[in-house]
Amino acid sequence: MIRASFLYSKGGFCVGFEVFGHSGFAESGLDIVCSAVSCAVQMCCNGITEIVKADAQIFVDPDKISLRVEKFDEKVQVLLESLKMQIGLLEKDYGENISLLLLEV
Repeated sequence: MIRASFLYSKGGFCVGFEVFGHSGFAESGLDIVCSAVSCAVQMCCNGITEIVKADAQIFVDPDKISLRVEKFDEKVQVLLESLKMQIGLLEKDYGENISLLLLEV
């Protein structure tokens, strides 16, 4: 199962996310759920670091990716909330393969 956690400050803005695991929907290379999540996460990370040019800490390994930002930026919030919405829509269709959590940090 893919687990996606979105991290929120006490002030209510999203400070990052962590996505890990594999959906198990299909074998590696044919898994449309993993592919959809991977594409959405990569687009969000690239938008934050390459388009918005925000300072973000990104950690990547074969089973996990996480991103954290320190400062509030409206454009970053749009990208993070868009990613959360996309993963939430995928969770509705593939609830056995994706879990979305919202956490206050």
